[in-house]
Amino acid sequence: MTDVIKFCPCNFPDEIADVREQLKRLPDLTVVDDFCLLYCGQCLVQPFALVNKKNVIGDTPKELLDNILAALGRA
Repeated sequence: MTDVIKFCPCNFPDEIADVREQLKRLPDLTVVDDFCLLYCGQCLVQPFALVNKKNVIGDTPKELLDNILAALGRA
């Protein structure tokens, strides 16, 4: 089964670019940029991603990556 991680390209794009690149290197993982994830208020406040349709957040890009990996069971 392939896990799907969706990012809004407007959500802290420079700060989380490295997070996306690190995730793209992992097997059985699809990383998608989607302009509307329906979390517009949150998009302006903190880094987030949808992990298999579940909202995962972090106060920093590193924390976001750690939380995504934990949500995937890969921490």
